[in-house]
Amino acid sequence: MMEIGKLVERDNEKLTLENIEDYRRIWSKELHKMPKNSEIWPHLIDPELIEAMKTRGVRTQSGVAPFAVMMRYFFCPGKCTYCPLEEGMPKSYLSDEPAAQRAKLLDFDPYKQVEGRIKQMVETGHITDKIDLIVIGGTFGSYPEKYKREFFKSMFDAVNGIVSETFEEAQKYNETAEKRIVGISIETRPDWVTEKEIKLWRELGVTKVQLGVQAFDEEILKKIKRGHDLNKVAEATRMCRNAGLKICYHYMPNLPGTTPEKDIEMAKIMFTDPRFGPDYLKVYPAMTIKGTEMYETWKRGEYVPYGEEKLIRVLKEIKAQTPVWCRIDRLIRDISKKWVSAGTARTNLRQVLQEELKKEGKKCKCIRCREVRNGIYDEKVKLLINERESLGGKELFLSYENTDKLFAMLRLRLPDKEEKMLFEELEGAAIVREVHAYGQVAELDTSDGIKTQHRGLGKRLMAKAEEIACERGYKKMAVISAIGTREYYRKLGYELEGSYMVKELSGFLNQATL
Repeated sequence: MMEIGKLVERDNEKLTLENIEDYRRIWSKELHKMPKNSEIWPHLIDPELIEAMKTRGVRTQSGVAPFAVMMRYFFCPGKCTYCPLEEGMPKSYLSDEPAAQRAKLLDFDPYKQVEGRIKQMVETGHITDKIDLIVIGGTFGSYPEKYKREFFKSMFDAVNGIVSETFEEAQKYNETAEKRIVGISIETRPDWVTEKEIKLWRELGVTKVQLGVQAFDEEILKKIKRGHDLNKVAEATRMCRNAGLKICYHYMPNLPGTTPEKDIEMAKIMFTDPRFGPDYLKVYPAMTIKGTEMYETWKRGEYVPYGEEKLIRVLKEIKAQTPVWCRIDRLIRDISKKWVSAGTARTNLRQVLQEELKKEGKKCKCIRCREVRNGIYDEKVKLLINERESLGGKELFLSYENTDKLFAMLRLRLPDKEEKMLFEELEGAAIVREVHAYGQVAELDTSDGIKTQHRGLGKRLMAKAEEIACERGYKKMAVISAIGTREYYRKLGYELEGSYMVKELSGFLNQATL
């Protein structure tokens, strides 16, 4: 049996803040016990990761307990040249990626995946009162509807700790459960975003969508056989925003037909063009994997990926121009080196980039880099409002910040009056797409006077958003509440209409001191 030190040293190059808990579980199988933080951090090489492991709570420092749940393989409509397909796995996923490895071991059973993940997080000292479910496994829209409904019910049952008779009962129970689902994301293609699909997402409790965009250049999209154009990306983004959904783009530098300069320019388009502007971003530099069409073009010498120095320059520029309202969730796929024939397989690029930016006197302004994390609440926080145009309406980013620390934020959508809304309850409404208080996750309905959560920042942001909406002529406010946050909004005077929490604003102007 291997020692924990040797296991950590073996996997050091692949370890990140995002995946350390997944690797802890992998190591536990080889050790036949769950290793403690104190046994792990002395063998780490990344300073930021060492500090995070010393203070614990790595996984829950953004205010929620997030984890992935993988769906089993079904047909994928895409023909993308870069995408791997391993037998028995959803397309684009490989069986030794931590989340995929866990799902395959459990035969992709959603109940067992959620139950096991919660147990593992509790055993490693995390609070799991607020759970953010990340549903992965290919193009969500291409899965049979019956399977999707059964999958989601099983996830709710696992979080609730009881098996309900119906999905509706499982959702109702979760509104006041001990552990609540405060967010659910799915991933899909822009050309599979339809009115019917969005309606199903809302029935299931989805609050966030990950869109595989990959590039912001029509010729590159054709070259990689992506199967959609930028108009589809723009329309999918508009529809999702008008439904209140949070939007995460997947962006892939280093594709065939691009250059470092073009990758940087495409990132600028992504952030500044009103048709786009993701709330969240996953940057997945292209990796050349055997069995893909891109691998064959690389073998023939028709495609030459960047070296690491060029790639780091591109990623630094992307981070440097990321706006304050966007969060970079990931900077590279967690794919083992054994699969990668060309392109970097280093998974600690985020730390490398941070160090280089620091040396150059620059800072990334993305949400993730400004989150307060384990920091102490500061009474001197200031309210900031960032307003921008977007396709079909205006987007306002309200935040409480101090210096370079972000304590809480709210995303407010003000749809153009002529926009035809997909849901009747959204007609004439301003829409709160997200409210989030950062810092180490706190238990429901508690406050220790030190942590940022449960200090009333969310309520103050909601009051300000209501004031702005009323001043701009909107008759009501609608919130795309997760199932587990409905009780929070009821306390603020909101009532459930359809799948949204709604409050009438006619004649109302909040005079709360902010």
